[in-house]
Amino acid sequence: MRFLQFLIFFFGTLFLYSQTISGKIQTESGSAISDVNVYLDGTKISTVSTSDGSFTLDIHSQKSGNLIFQKDSYETSIFPVDKAIGKSVKVIINKVSDIEEVVIVPYTEQAYKDFINYFLDQFIGLDRDDIRIKNQRMLRFSYDKKNQFLKVKAPETLIIENKKLGYTIQYNLINFEADFKTKSTSYLGTSFFKETSFRKEIVLNRMNAYKGSMMHFLRSLYNNELEKEGFTVNHARRIPNPAYPTEAELQRLNDHFEIVKSQKNSTLPWTDELEAISQKKMKNTEFVMAILKIKMKESDFTKRKDDRLFIDFEDLLQVNYQKYYYEIKKGEFVKSAGVVTQSSFIHPEAMEFEIFKEGLSSEPDQLILEGDFSRQNISKMLPLDYQFGN
Repeated sequence: MRFLQFLIFFFGTLFLYSQTISGKIQTESGSAISDVNVYLDGTKISTVSTSDGSFTLDIHSQKSGNLIFQKDSYETSIFPVDKAIGKSVKVIINKVSDIEEVVIVPYTEQAYKDFINYFLDQFIGLDRDDIRIKNQRMLRFSYDKKNQFLKVKAPETLIIENKKLGYTIQYNLINFEADFKTKSTSYLGTSFFKETSFRKEIVLNRMNAYKGSMMHFLRSLYNNELEKEGFTVNHARRIPNPAYPTEAELQRLNDHFEIVKSQKNSTLPWTDELEAISQKKMKNTEFVMAILKIKMKESDFTKRKDDRLFIDFEDLLQVNYQKYYYEIKKGEFVKSAGVVTQSSFIHPEAMEFEIFKEGLSSEPDQLILEGDFSRQNISKMLPLDYQFGN
């Protein structure tokens, strides 16, 4: 994967209480770049650079997140907003190199046809009736058959229309990968939201998307309101499943198939022992989840330093939530009578993550999600400046 390359210089006077970021965008040779999208990632806060490359962005009360400088055919720049607040900046971005990168596994039209629905299921979600990528045909797919590995890239900004939540999202897809051997999928990108509808049904859909979401959980954690908001957190760990075949048994199974393959001998006896091993492998998972402690205190898996909050935990966190869906009755939003139990697992892959009040973490690509959180994809994504009931 190509790393994003960017360079930002600070100059001028620092205004201590300013929530405005201004500056100029140019190439390394000094040429001004107009029509660059400048936005606070995951929000509706944005502007565009003028003909001389200058811009001014009022970020309101936002103090965390990433500032994005994005224009198709140029390298995207990402910079922490807390290092730019109240400052005038000079941003240098360059055109994407015309030199073709060496591609071992090519991007092909056949790969697009074979995997477009898988991509949409994982990226957009299974319920796609009211959401679509308006320019999805420019997506490029590369599939490594030997390693069972899928890559997807987007040469241009994706325009995603979500009629259910009333947003159009400009999404800059940085990376999408699927490893079919490990059954894992990951993607990373930046996003800018434009509001397209304010109807009451849209507000209702946003409320239901927010409650029990990862954003809701992280905001509750930041505000020390997990119990009040209905979340419980348990200490979980994967342990070997005693019902799964042993390494020696798996080796006997593998040896049998290797002999059949090398000798092309389909008559090699399939014994009762091999059948039993095969059934154990098919019916059981290699690991099972064990709950070591229930209803953990926040201090068991987080730490606070100088009014900043960090997740600091080596094992898995099981997050449970009792979700009540909202509905409209007599023009008012009310909770439904039924409740659904949601369960998710969070596996931090780095030593620690900072959690911000807006409901995001410092390194989202290093937080591995399973369960309900992992199914909260683009179709349920809300801007980071969303407030419940808006």
